[in-house]
Amino acid sequence: MEHYVKIVVVSYLMILAVAYFDRKFNVGFWKEILRSSVLSLLQLVAVGFIILFLLKLKLNYVNFAIVLLFFVNASIISTKRFEFKGYPRKWGFFITFMSISTMSIVSLTLLYMSGILHFKANSLIPLAGIVTAAGMRSLSLGYKYLKTKLRDLEDIILGMAALGASNVQIFHFIFKELINDITVPVRDMLRSAGIVHIPGVMVGLLLAGIIPIKAALVQFAVLSTMVFQFTFVPAIALFTLIEKFGIKIESGGAH
Repeated sequence: MEHYVKIVVVSYLMILAVAYFDRKFNVGFWKEILRSSVLSLLQLVAVGFIILFLLKLKLNYVNFAIVLLFFVNASIISTKRFEFKGYPRKWGFFITFMSISTMSIVSLTLLYMSGILHFKANSLIPLAGIVTAAGMRSLSLGYKYLKTKLRDLEDIILGMAALGASNVQIFHFIFKELINDITVPVRDMLRSAGIVHIPGVMVGLLLAGIIPIKAALVQFAVLSTMVFQFTFVPAIALFTLIEKFGIKIESGGAH
């Protein structure tokens, strides 16, 4: 128990250091960091016990229900970044859920076809979590960057609209830079894997006694899936949003 307490104390020393830094420079995310850290710790502990319980049950439909819950929770978290005055928030959740769940199912299906994914709890739940989290993070970044682009490029957007450009044409112009920014984290991760860091999936497999070549291939497949998610989840969600509601900016809209 003492060992566990030390881990929590050291972890929270780092979290509190970030919170202090935030307060010092008045950035404004320290409350979110503290709240999220508590929730994260509780969720991770709970998930650990849940996975052990599901392993004993050996019921596939329960595993699928957990994956669906991942989709819903990821959509709720991403929708919190959906801070657009011109777009209805309920549609924001629907589009978010549709894009995350659809592309996650596609990714998991491909992993199943490759033989990496199985329907057992110890395979489906961790991989579904990784895949869904990638889609969630990419879409959170997508909403954040879109809001910034709509504000910074307002004059250009209005000019293009005045010249008769359609919503999709305007968004094509914005999307090129948008998707480049969104995919920076996963592209850096792909580039640095094995040189700067050894990803967790590969370490876990090696510790479990899997031969290095298989562990490396599985990790590469997971990284490729994350690149896939980071690209297509925001692409589908944002294009759907623009197709349905058009380009909206704070002072008005371009139609």
